[in-house]
Amino acid sequence: MVGANKDVAVTDEDVAELKSRIGSMPAHADVAPALRRLEEAGFRLVTLTNSPPSPAPTPLEKAGIADFFERSFSIDAVAKFKPHPATYQMVAEALDLQTDDLCMVACHLWDTIGAQAAGCQGAFLTRPNNNLIEVQEVPQPHYLSDNLADLAEQIIAANGR
Repeated sequence: MVGANKDVAVTDEDVAELKSRIGSMPAHADVAPALRRLEEAGFRLVTLTNSPPSPAPTPLEKAGIADFFERSFSIDAVAKFKPHPATYQMVAEALDLQTDDLCMVACHLWDTIGAQAAGCQGAFLTRPNNNLIEVQEVPQPHYLSDNLADLAEQIIAANGR
């Protein structure tokens, strides 16, 4: 889409290179300490993606943060993309929880909006060029920060841990 908008031809090789680069990006410096803090506070950490399961090494393994996560969920099991409520229900059932026990932490606002519409909490991590959208009747995240460590502390405090 960006190529078409900029009148630049995008080849299959360009797409393959982009996939490779995205799949091997390092984590931001605030990620591992924040995940460690949440883990130490007793939170169960899992992932949920619209992508199919990744072969090893996964992007999380390449970024050095896979060990923080108890499990990685893919929408493949329900064949419905986020924000369909079945995706969040699948995670809740697998963890023996209710959707309102879940909190989607994401740096994409549509992820928090979708999770909140399905009954989960939302924690929005702003990164450069990714902002909050304040629109009437669109759920605002329960937690908001530009730093994952701060976001983790907000979640911990709100849950009395």
